[in-house]
Amino acid sequence: MKIPKKIIRIFNRIYPKKFESYWKKIKDSENIDSNLKFITDSFIESDSYDSVSNYWHVLNIGNYEMLSKFGIKKYGSTIARNYYTFSDLSGDEIIKHATDNLKDSDNLIEIKSSDFFQKHDGFSFKESIFYNYFCYLLFYNLKLTNVFKYLPLLKNETYLGFNDPHIEIENLNVSIDKVVSLLDYDKINKTFDLKNFKTVLEIGAGSGRTSEAILSIEKNLKYIICDIAPASYLSYERLKKAFPNKKVSLLIDIEDQDRLNEEIKFNDISFIFPHQLKMINQNSLDLTIAIDCMHEMDKKTINYYFDSIEKTSKNFYFSIWENYEVPFSKTLFGKSNRLNYHLGDYKIPKKWKNVLSEKLIFPSTFLSLGFKIS
Repeated sequence: MKIPKKIIRIFNRIYPKKFESYWKKIKDSENIDSNLKFITDSFIESDSYDSVSNYWHVLNIGNYEMLSKFGIKKYGSTIARNYYTFSDLSGDEIIKHATDNLKDSDNLIEIKSSDFFQKHDGFSFKESIFYNYFCYLLFYNLKLTNVFKYLPLLKNETYLGFNDPHIEIENLNVSIDKVVSLLDYDKINKTFDLKNFKTVLEIGAGSGRTSEAILSIEKNLKYIICDIAPASYLSYERLKKAFPNKKVSLLIDIEDQDRLNEEIKFNDISFIFPHQLKMINQNSLDLTIAIDCMHEMDKKTINYYFDSIEKTSKNFYFSIWENYEVPFSKTLFGKSNRLNYHLGDYKIPKKWKNVLSEKLIFPSTFLSLGFKIS
């Protein structure tokens, strides 16, 4: 007998899916390497595991399925879709600012049909066309900024080295990740002037695309990444490859505060789990950033991050959907996790001074926000 969808939805609200159960089935697959095993086992056993939203439990089941089939080598055409790889146009509003910018620009836009109609591995023809369109749209927006000159600094080995979709524009290899990472850098740097900072923490770094862009330009920064599995694995493998001369370390199993802070001082790039934030020394971070991640969290988790940031950081930058309902967040009684910045769903501490509040170029449904923390 076929079970009605309504009954299935109610069951999933009472017993939401957890990626731990799927991990147990695939952890011994030949494509699961020792680092992924260590990071995932450590995360599931940590206090941080309890803070994962239902949405990311569901996404991570798919992420681990792809990792068990292909390992990290096909990240760009599989798991990347859960981070920042756009292959469809879900409403004109997300491209409004980017298209408006080009309407007012005198820059010559050259489109090669061989690139525009290029099909990418793992993408349908329709998805490939949309992806290529976004690459052109964002590339020519980037040309209007002062950070366009940094595009050649972003290594093809890492931005394109995991089966990532990309096209060639004006003799440069272009992907969405490359361009939006530089647009993120531009926004952050204009707000806070990164050359004056020593230590940056990034929450929810995902694949490490923004981390790599920032560190490719601001070469002397100490960088801490706070994320969950398997994202921490993806960015760890990527940044080791991008910066072979930097000290890159997993500190995820350290529960002693003094030792954790000593290791952070010693390393160039450090990886921690969310629950370890409470051990970081007070006011030791010049800047904390959180790009495209907080709108996917439960409110309790967001409040935990705000409390931690207030204690540890002097400045904070984050970007979010202006108005969002977190998928798979409905309770048994039908209440969903609504996150609308303008309606006060993000409990920003009153002492924080807002120094930036504007929409992103892309997606233009995103807000970028900056705060100085007193």
